[in-house]
Amino acid sequence: MSEEKLNKQQLAAAQLLALGTIDKQDIAKQVGISKTTLYNWINKNGEFVAEVDTIKRDFKNFGNQLMEARLVDAVNGYWNLIQKTDNAQTAAKGFEYFIDRSLGKVTSNLKLTTEVENIKPIDKDTLDAEFEQFKQEMLESNEDNEEV
Repeated sequence: MSEEKLNKQQLAAAQLLALGTIDKQDIAKQVGISKTTLYNWINKNGEFVAEVDTIKRDFKNFGNQLMEARLVDAVNGYWNLIQKTDNAQTAAKGFEYFIDRSLGKVTSNLKLTTEVENIKPIDKDTLDAEFEQFKQEMLESNEDNEEV
């Protein structure tokens, strides 16, 4: 966002809002404006809101860059811990995790797919006949219970 479109107070307020660590009343005090003025900028000034969004996005990008810069160190540190542990079970779990994260975790989808493929469709006539048989068995069971 062009700094020429927003004054110094608006830029300062936008930065403080983007940080998200200070409430709006304190931002207004620090910048030297009324709380009403700050709310007007937030609700009615598209350039101000766009600046806040830009600063938030810049913060996020900066954080992501820091994380990416440390990723190689983190992976190497994790790998060193796995190799240096005296506990074989811990090492095995570490290696398993590393392999799963690298290659993907093995699943048993093949068995499920095979079972689903072996299910044969049943037509309506067969279902109706089975239902009638079930009803008949229930009636007979009820009659037997009444005789007792």
